[in-house]
Amino acid sequence: MKELIDFSSVQYAVIEALRTETGPERFVIAYPNEQSLRDVIAAPSIIAFGFPSREEAIANTEACFSAAAA
Repeated sequence: MKELIDFSSVQYAVIEALRTETGPERFVIAYPNEQSLRDVIAAPSIIAFGFPSREEAIANTEACFSAAAA
C-alpha cells in the first residue's frame, strides 16, 4: 500500500508521554490532519497542536516547560 503525503498540509503537535523513571517527557510530532492525530494519540497527551512548523512547535514545548516550572 502506497500513500502520498502532501507536505504542504502537515502540521505539528506537542505531545507529552509519562515515564515513571524520569517523569513526563514532551516531544514534537508531525501529522496530516487533526483527526489522524486524535486517532493515534490520546487527547490528554496532546499538549498543543496546529503549529505550521516544527520550529514553532519546539518553541512552544520550551514555553510549556517554563510555565510548568513556575
